[in-house]
Amino acid sequence: MGMLRGIDAAASGMIANQARQEAITNNLANVNTPGYKADDSVYRSFPELLLERIHDTSNVAGMPAFPGGRSPIGQLSYGVYNQELVPNFVQGSLVETGKPLDIALSDENLAPVYVQQNGTPIPPGQVRNGVPPQGARQVQPKIFFAVQTVDEKGQPQVSYTRNGNWTMDANGMLATPEGHPVLGANGQTVNLRALLGGLPLDSKNLQVTGTGQLIVPGSTAPPVQLRLVKINNPDMQLVKQADTTFRYTGPAGQGQPPAYNPAVDGEISIKQGFIERSNVDAGRSMIDMLNVMRSYEANQKVLSAYDTTLQKLNEVGRIG
Repeated sequence: MGMLRGIDAAASGMIANQARQEAITNNLANVNTPGYKADDSVYRSFPELLLERIHDTSNVAGMPAFPGGRSPIGQLSYGVYNQELVPNFVQGSLVETGKPLDIALSDENLAPVYVQQNGTPIPPGQVRNGVPPQGARQVQPKIFFAVQTVDEKGQPQVSYTRNGNWTMDANGMLATPEGHPVLGANGQTVNLRALLGGLPLDSKNLQVTGTGQLIVPGSTAPPVQLRLVKINNPDMQLVKQADTTFRYTGPAGQGQPPAYNPAVDGEISIKQGFIERSNVDAGRSMIDMLNVMRSYEANQKVLSAYDTTLQKLNEVGRIG
């Protein structure tokens, strides 16, 4: 049984390394994808077991043998598994493109907030002298754009992204490269063609303000406010749907994240003609990939050693 446990532990390590290798490969494939957030692989150990030797017998000289108590041997681990992939929401660097529909968010100056265990933010009045209520934890909020996608059943839903590399589709609507409509403050799609009123699309005719409004200088058309949301704890409240879009899973009863409010949440920077690059560190990812390969090979050698030992035991046990 001990040998079979060793095989299970080595095999679980290989499976976990394979999952991590796939995550690293996907990160490297998206190193040039605007707004992409790298996935970090989280390992967990299977529950450990306490081994004990039972049915011991006493071997005192001159006395008959009789059952003894249990003797602890030690702990046994059944290996590790890849529990989940957690996106890393660290700000990516901003790169200037000069395109009128490239918009980047920079929110590194947002102040951290305290939240309860379920993710509900704690009002500032309850944080006295910098000490939050018991059980509270500090998180770093992030700002996201809102886009319209479809769920597994083909029904429309609101998703969130940092990818501001946009375009105008055939119907004159503001959309992502995948064709998802970008949403305004009231949840409506943005009709660029109507906003421009026949003017050509360039940075002179279409401008983006620091609060996320689309305006046409000299035009009587009302400005369009982009929908910006503040997510206090994106690590726990967002689930990755595609490479750059996320689904919100906030506190119970809160179907959508709150809108970003500059007066309350603090100032951010919205830059037209820029994109936020992927936050993948290509050099670090290559090092991690080599480490994963070495770990996989080590587990493979362990399995090979067990296999050789079992073959020898099988040969010894043959009759004739």
